[in-house]
Amino acid sequence: MVIDPKIEDPIRTMLGQAIRGELRELDQMIDVVGDEVYGTGIEYCNLAAAYIAIDVSGRWPTEADLQEIVRHATSSDRPYELRQQDVYDYIFRVALSGEPITEVFPGEEVDAKLPVLITARLLLAFRGPRDMDMWQYLDTIWNALNTGAGADMSVLPALLIRQKRSQAVTRRLS
Repeated sequence: MVIDPKIEDPIRTMLGQAIRGELRELDQMIDVVGDEVYGTGIEYCNLAAAYIAIDVSGRWPTEADLQEIVRHATSSDRPYELRQQDVYDYIFRVALSGEPITEVFPGEEVDAKLPVLITARLLLAFRGPRDMDMWQYLDTIWNALNTGAGADMSVLPALLIRQKRSQAVTRRLS
């Protein structure tokens, strides 16, 4: 999936509202953009959350990695609380496993803002491997997703080799 700037802009605005705790404004923005744009925006949040979980873990996240990510994401003193089980289910089942959010959180059990709230909290908690500003990290994520959307899957082993060798050099130098 290539990130569409017409959808990315309002989702970025929503993430900012979530980060600042402007939940009423976030609800209004969701209403203004409509179901189609918001639905695609939720998929962008799903992809960003999965990217962050993998990036932070340095691999496909293990159960221990997920528990640590959830702990960090829910320990913030932001003006809204997130339940650990909701964050875990969202990251593991929706973002990483691709289950439909309506199956993970059936009926009226979940706030429609949950993907935005969790993704915003992940951006705040982790900010990338080089302690970037969260917006720079989001740009890195969108750029990587755009690059990955057009990549031939046969390059994946080469990228893994590059990653592992780079990590080995870094360990030897430190």
